[in-house]
Amino acid sequence: MGRGKKKSFGSKGRGGSHVNGERKRYKKFEELARDNKSFRKYYTTQQIVSEDEFPELMETMRTVLPTNFRITGSRQQATDIREQIMTEFVPYIRKVRIDGAEIEAPHPLPWYPNEFGWQFSIPRIALKKSTELANFHSFLVTETEIGNISRQEAVSMVPPLLLDVRSDHIVLDMCAAPGSKTAQLVEALHVDVAADQTPSGLVVANDADYKRACMLVHQINRLGSPNVVVTNHSGERFPTIRNDAHEAVQFDRILCDVPCSGDGTTRKNVRVWEKWSADDAHALNPLQIKILQRAAYLLKTGGRIVYSTCSLNPVENEAVVAHVLNHFEGALRLVDVSGELPALKRRPGMKTWKFMARDGSFHDSPETVEAGTATRGTRRHLEEFLPLSPERMDELHMERCMRIYPHLQNTGGFFVAVIEKVAPISVDEKKKAAEAAERISKRIDARAAARSENDKIAEDVQSVEGDQPVCKRQKVESGGDEEMAVDDSADKDIADDDIADDDSADEDTADGTPNVHGKRAPYLPDNPREDPALRENPFVFMDPSTSDLKAVLDYYGIKESMLGRGFLSRMENGMFRTVYYVADS
Repeated sequence: MGRGKKKSFGSKGRGGSHVNGERKRYKKFEELARDNKSFRKYYTTQQIVSEDEFPELMETMRTVLPTNFRITGSRQQATDIREQIMTEFVPYIRKVRIDGAEIEAPHPLPWYPNEFGWQFSIPRIALKKSTELANFHSFLVTETEIGNISRQEAVSMVPPLLLDVRSDHIVLDMCAAPGSKTAQLVEALHVDVAADQTPSGLVVANDADYKRACMLVHQINRLGSPNVVVTNHSGERFPTIRNDAHEAVQFDRILCDVPCSGDGTTRKNVRVWEKWSADDAHALNPLQIKILQRAAYLLKTGGRIVYSTCSLNPVENEAVVAHVLNHFEGALRLVDVSGELPALKRRPGMKTWKFMARDGSFHDSPETVEAGTATRGTRRHLEEFLPLSPERMDELHMERCMRIYPHLQNTGGFFVAVIEKVAPISVDEKKKAAEAAERISKRIDARAAARSENDKIAEDVQSVEGDQPVCKRQKVESGGDEEMAVDDSADKDIADDDIADDDSADEDTADGTPNVHGKRAPYLPDNPREDPALRENPFVFMDPSTSDLKAVLDYYGIKESMLGRGFLSRMENGMFRTVYYVADS
């Protein structure tokens, strides 16, 4: 406490924490440990790379991560910004010398489309010693603020690229914060759409943490796109969305960048080294499986999921993917993306690995794990931590997963799996698929009957054609046309049946929410706003006739044509700060 001052509870203090009454000095960044015996033992045993390659991997993971940024590719000025960097900054930065040493000039990532992804390694101290570097830094800050550039780790750019989003897709980002990947998804919607038009697709950006969801709103606001919705739900319990006809709305694309141990991020999160434990992956695996399973239910048949983590651990990666694919018995399959982003260096997914108990022993089977070497919760999920049989792992083509290691292209560590849904899995989906197949069968039978009847009429016409006068012949032909018109009408009735909804009134829905007298009961989400530390409301739509807002609108002369339910704000202690205007689309 010192010098007679009272201890201020709740203040964060400075200079270190107290342990057993003594001040613990904070370590400088350069003093932080960049090794971990348990980490080294775990990954050498798992053989994620060859024995000769492992030292290079470890050495790279101890170095500082380069800076990466991405040019917003959906904007008209994207090419101009790229050319400006290439012509106005790169040539001069190449000539800079700091203390006699050369500075690595910014350069495009070789695998990112259109040279819109960039990387450079410039120490912060160098920015103060060079006018050219300081100007480049100011340029990046300015363009980032207006949404033309986004700072984002290189490997983090990969999942949205492999999701293959188009302008008419409905996309869900299940664990979206902080929002860099979400921004890529939104950009993908706008790529092939004229600047004065709005794509028909939509991105739903979800995050389980309320504060991070609020941060998402600010991040995405830089893009100025009306095609984004931010939600706050637990990913594994994301609710089923239903349209006006009470039909479940499914997504064309889903990104599952799930919570993970993050041991592939040691180059930017140095404290991972001292805190790393194999138990971290064991604790997260059940949640990761639930999130991916929920994504499978929310996805359309024929749609695509990208599952990704910033972890190297097979328990969080291949184990999750293999057990989810096995659970759905062929309804999901891994997509071979080896031909996409060809300049990106990667390794195939693993098919074998071991479970590491708390005593440091490794096991191929749950039966060999002794009591006391794993927690009760861990023992309950041992089957999910280990691979399936070798034959089953081959059938699932686990080699189609993608492992990105830091030493391959000077990046962080990452895992990506691209999954396609090839068959319906929920009760509702299977019911609709069966009904659609039955309707198609009836349509085919009706058309075949119509063709048979028309052929019979044509034969009758031909048999009497030589014996009837011209006027009579025309009447018969007209009669044939009328018969065709009747058949077309029948086809239309069958097609109309396609649109009709035959759902029963009082059955439970697929997500367990009961229907009451034909109407779906309201969904009651988690309530994260009961945290007393949050003295603010979520984003809400404001009434333009409200006195405070009306005064602002009158002051700036906002036209009445803009007034409506389009003004959005986050309230704080009953007052609003920033007001956003949301377009009707």
